[in-house]
Amino acid sequence: LGAMIAFTPLDGRPETAKRFMTMLYEAGVIAFSAGSNPARVRFLVPIGAVTTDDIDAVCRIVEDTLARTAQG
Repeated sequence: LGAMIAFTPLDGRPETAKRFMTMLYEAGVIAFSAGSNPARVRFLVPIGAVTTDDIDAVCRIVEDTLARTAQG
């Protein structure tokens, strides 16, 4: 049992999504890409296996990574 969360990062270009996902991976978060115009980033959340603290920690990493991706 799980859930999927998806969003379009920044300008939606595939290159931006790839850079964002690489940075996420380096920070310990796994994400997947889907689509190309716009490119979307997806997270598969294992409901029942994560805590709210886990979700909060990943949200902080995603926010920080988005900011760093936007800076180039």
